[in-house]
Amino acid sequence: MSCIPLRPSSPKSKYQEIGAAVDNLLEFRNITKKYPGVIALQEINFTIQNGEVHALVGENGAGKSTLIQIITGAQQADSGIILWKGKPVVFPHPRASRNAGIAFLHQHRNLVPFFTGFENLFLGRPYPRRKTGIVDWKAIKKEAQQVAIRFNIFVNLSVPVNELTPGEQTMVEILRTLVEKTEFIVLDEPTASLSETETTVLLEVIRNLQKTGVTFLYVSHRLDEIFEIADVVTILRNGQVVATLDVPFTTKTEVIRLMAGETATVSFPSPPPCDRSQPVLSIQSLTTRTGRVKNVSFEVAQGEILGFFGLVGAGQGELLEALYGVHHLSTGDIRVEGTLMSIHHPPSALRTGLVLIPGERLTQGLILPQSVRENITLPILQTFRRFSHLPLPSRRKEKKLTNTMIKNLSIRTTGGEQTVSTLSGGNQQKVVLAKWIARGAKIFLCNEPTLGVDVGSRREIYRLLYELATQGAGIVVASSDIQEILTISHRIGIMVRGELVSLLPNENLTKA
Repeated sequence: MSCIPLRPSSPKSKYQEIGAAVDNLLEFRNITKKYPGVIALQEINFTIQNGEVHALVGENGAGKSTLIQIITGAQQADSGIILWKGKPVVFPHPRASRNAGIAFLHQHRNLVPFFTGFENLFLGRPYPRRKTGIVDWKAIKKEAQQVAIRFNIFVNLSVPVNELTPGEQTMVEILRTLVEKTEFIVLDEPTASLSETETTVLLEVIRNLQKTGVTFLYVSHRLDEIFEIADVVTILRNGQVVATLDVPFTTKTEVIRLMAGETATVSFPSPPPCDRSQPVLSIQSLTTRTGRVKNVSFEVAQGEILGFFGLVGAGQGELLEALYGVHHLSTGDIRVEGTLMSIHHPPSALRTGLVLIPGERLTQGLILPQSVRENITLPILQTFRRFSHLPLPSRRKEKKLTNTMIKNLSIRTTGGEQTVSTLSGGNQQKVVLAKWIARGAKIFLCNEPTLGVDVGSRREIYRLLYELATQGAGIVVASSDIQEILTISHRIGIMVRGELVSLLPNENLTKA
């Protein structure tokens, strides 16, 4: 593979234009990392300059997560050198990286939900205390408010963070890094669960912090954001750097081509045609006890993909969870193929043929310490005797099914025994789909099915949904990504504050 480790000469980046001094803050020289049977990173070379927003992109499995782990001390490179402010460094653990001034905001927020914002700000370091040993809350609040005012970040820190919006929780994490005097922030899919308004606020915060000298590594699959906020973009493919480019002098099409290694476009195929004459799922007047879903009625036909769109918190995710028995209903009828069903919990939903692809795959969709094989076959082992008539299952039959699913779903893995936590996000999502496809479900409830996955993996997931629809499954997709809903849906439902305000055929509809 031909690599272009250094950006071509070009005019100064956006940050340079406002007069900031530019020098190398972080530099990678021939960084290589290998796992059994996999070369995760191979001779990585690129530089992040002081004060810039440097984007890192690549398909799932390209090596982004491994590189982040090396930067933040969670993993060590097998060979190569990292230069921090011009000096070689090794971060043996995350605290060492943090002490150097590097912070990492994970896609899945690292907050204690029942702690207040103030309490979360001091996680990982001693709370200020009075002479009596009691926590000095006055000092904590004063320090937090000083940092918030300095960087123009305002969020209610007095309430438990689970009462804040996803965007506000992200602000709490950013404030926590700034309280510790951070110079370099790694953002991993920071807008994956944010609404458009919250995304706009976050990008403005990044711009303000950049003006104060904070440097960012911005990791995202959302190219619109990359071209809005980043000065420079580095593209990884198969564990190698294929290019480092100044954002103002490249295009989205070029970035996608370099990511995929072939001519690619941002367009996706339309869903296969469907005949809506045979409803497979009918919902009448569904309302949850929490009130987050109110009086919702609709039908889904065999082979139909029904998309629900709404801003984060509009109720589309709760609707799918209610159908799966996660939330208790106060009113409503659920019929599968015309038969009235009583769904009080997920096991009863499974017995009716409904399965849920959850929005939080790491905590709700997978058992991370277990293998790909164990995750795919677990729902079948508990319900069906497909692998043996004996008390113990046949490992040979398990492996055969797993290998079939790996091949059919194009799951990038060293084999069925690879631990699922070591897979990329897109391949983990395919494993979640695989376990329910193997079970033979009738109705797939997909909550944010492509959250945090790259363009290539998104295309693969759409292909799988289309194949399921062609085979007669009913598919319900809930997403806060309007472009996704417009792409894959036969009909579109609009959710506002828990209510279905409109249900439209997807004909000549646009984002605007």
